[in-house]
Amino acid sequence: MIKAILLSLSSFGLLALALPPFPLGPGALVFLAPWLYVLKTANQKTALLSSYAGAFLFNAVSIYWLYHVGDVAPPALIFSGIFLAVSYLSLYTLLYAYFFVKMRDLNVGKFKMILLFPFFWAGIEVLQSKGDMSFPWLSLGLVFGNSLEMIQSYALFGVFGVSAIILASNMCVVEAFLRRKRTLLLVPAIVVITFYIGGAIAVAGEKEEEPHLIVTVVQPSIHQAKKWTKSYYDSVMTQTWDLFNTLDPTNVDLIVFPETAIPDYMNLRYSEHSFLHNYTLENNTSIMIGALNREKNDEKRRKFNIYNSAFLFGSGYPALEYSKMHLVPFSEKVPFDNIFPVVNYVDLGGGDFTAGDSLTLWQPGNFSPLICYEAIYGSILRKAKRKGATFIANITNDGWFYKSTAPYQHLNLVRAHAVENGIGIVRSANTGISAFIRANGEITERTELFEIRTLTGTVPLKTRFTPYYAIGDYIEYALFAFSLILMLVVLFLRKKMATNR
Repeated sequence: MIKAILLSLSSFGLLALALPPFPLGPGALVFLAPWLYVLKTANQKTALLSSYAGAFLFNAVSIYWLYHVGDVAPPALIFSGIFLAVSYLSLYTLLYAYFFVKMRDLNVGKFKMILLFPFFWAGIEVLQSKGDMSFPWLSLGLVFGNSLEMIQSYALFGVFGVSAIILASNMCVVEAFLRRKRTLLLVPAIVVITFYIGGAIAVAGEKEEEPHLIVTVVQPSIHQAKKWTKSYYDSVMTQTWDLFNTLDPTNVDLIVFPETAIPDYMNLRYSEHSFLHNYTLENNTSIMIGALNREKNDEKRRKFNIYNSAFLFGSGYPALEYSKMHLVPFSEKVPFDNIFPVVNYVDLGGGDFTAGDSLTLWQPGNFSPLICYEAIYGSILRKAKRKGATFIANITNDGWFYKSTAPYQHLNLVRAHAVENGIGIVRSANTGISAFIRANGEITERTELFEIRTLTGTVPLKTRFTPYYAIGDYIEYALFAFSLILMLVVLFLRKKMATNR
C-alpha cells in the first residue's frame, strides 16, 4: 500500500509541475507511468486509495491559489471550500482508476486498453467542461503551453485529443517495462518530435495578416482588497483614468479596459458614462469597458437581476452591453439553482449574478466580447467564430489571485483554445496578464503581473482554419458518448461475470 501511494504521489506531483507556468510540460508523456503501473498491478482497494491520494496532491498544488479569495470572504468558509473543491476534483481521478481496474479485471487486452482508456479519459475531461459545475482548468492536454510549436497540435486534435495522446504515451511506457517491449519506450520521444517539427512547420508558414486593427489595452492593476470598497472608489477610478489619460488615441481603433474596471453599476455612474461617450466622439475611437449592471426583477427573492457586463462606447451609437453568459460556479452563481430553487436562499459567500443569454458581435472589426472565465471554453470560442467574429476581446480580473500560478494558468487556457479554433484574442486583465494572442497562439505583446501600463498592438481581422474548429463539437460529443457507453458496458460485463460465478 505504501509503495503504491508513493508511486501515485510521485506521478501526480510531477504532473502538477508540468502545467504552465512550470517548465516540465513534455515530461507529462511519462510522468503518469508510475500511477498506471499501480493500476496495472495492485488490488482494487490499493489502486483506488493511492489514486485519490495522488489526485488530491495534484489538485491541491494546482489550485492552491483559491485561498487568496479569503481576503474578501470569511477564511473558514474559503479554506473549507478549497478542501471541498480539491476533494471533488479528485473524484474524477478516482473514476478513472475504478474503470481502469474493472477493465483490467475483465481481461481487456493490453493494446485494447491503450486504445480505450485514453479516449475514456478524454471523454471525462469533456464532461468536466459541461454544466453548472464545469471546471476544465486542469486538462492534461494543457501541459504543452510553454511551447508555441507544441501547442499547434491543438489545432488538429484539440486539448482533449492531446490529453488522450499523452495518456496513451504513458501507457506505452508501462507496457514497455511490464512486457519488456523496449520499442514502446520510443513513443514519448516520437510524440515530442512529431508535435515539435509539425508545429514548427505550421508556425513558419504563417504570414503577417492584413487587414488589422490597432487596439490598446489598459491594465490599471487595482488591488483587489480596495477595488470593491466604496471609500476607495474615487482613488480606484483616478488611478485608472490617470493611466488612460497617458494614451494617444490617434489611429487607435479600439481601447479595451478590464473586467469591472468601473467597480459599480454602470447605470448609476452617469459621469463615467458621459465621459466615455464623449471621449469616443471626440477621438473617433471605440472603448470596451467592464462594469456591473442591474435591472428590476419582479421575483420576491430579489429586487434586481445583477449582471457582470461589458459595455461598448463608440462614435455614432449609444453604449452597447454584453452580459457574461458562463458564470463561475459558487463565486458568481450557485450551481443548479434553476433545478433546486431552495439553494438561492443559502448564502455561500459568493455573488448572485444572472447569466446573459447570447453572444454578440461588435464593431470595429466584428469582434465578440467574452468576460473572464468564458474564454477557457473552446465551445464558446467556436460559437463566436461561427457567428462571424474575427477576434475575441477577453476582459478579466485575475486580481483575486494575487501573485500566484492562477493568472499564468488562465492565460495558458485562453491561448490553447485560441489555437484550437484559429481565432486571435486581445486580453485586458486588471492586474495581468494582458496580451495580444494571434490565431496560431503566438503572443506578440504582453504585460507582467501587477504592472501598471497600457499596451498597444495590431489585431489581424482574418481567422485561421483549423480541423478542430470544423469538427471539434462532434469530437467532444463522440468522446463524451464513448465514455458513457464504456462505463455501461464495463458495469454490465462485471455484473454478468459476477452472476456466472
